[in-house]
Amino acid sequence: MAAQPLASAPLHTPTTSITTGFLSYYFGFHAWLSRLCLKLAVFGLIVILGAVLTQIFGRYVLNNSPTWTEILALVVVLYVACFAAAVGVRDGRHIGMESLVSYLFPSIRRWIEIFVFLCMIVFGLCMSWGGAVLGIAMMPYLNPGLPISQGWSYLPLAIGGILISLFAIEQIVARFLKVEVTPSWH
Repeated sequence: MAAQPLASAPLHTPTTSITTGFLSYYFGFHAWLSRLCLKLAVFGLIVILGAVLTQIFGRYVLNNSPTWTEILALVVVLYVACFAAAVGVRDGRHIGMESLVSYLFPSIRRWIEIFVFLCMIVFGLCMSWGGAVLGIAMMPYLNPGLPISQGWSYLPLAIGGILISLFAIEQIVARFLKVEVTPSWH
């Protein structure tokens, strides 16, 4: 859900005078962090592509399939999904009931959006906690075929949950200040 301007208040961007000082740094840091997550997700997609192409080359050309490529692709896809999901929360591209909410009065819509972002904060913190617990529990075990700990497979849940919570808090701050959060790709 993208931030909608209220009928009685003008919409500002984070660069206007309403967000000077600390708030300017706050929104700027989140924009930088979001772009970093987006770049890491794209890099992860390139790594997955490389692993899959290596697997295809090894299987059909060399007739000797490398065992590490599938595990690497599975681990990296978790990082890609969690980073991209966090960026989706910041940019307002998450799954929501926008079709129903868009018919409501702007003041009611704003409070429903805030409620949805509060739920995302709870979800992100639970996801982070669960990912951290699983990651710590699985650190002693190695992945078969790739000599890294299985705990690395759960680390993106912990990181992604924190990022989702941070970006949801940013959206709530933006709703209260009646500012629009600039999407990551701009």
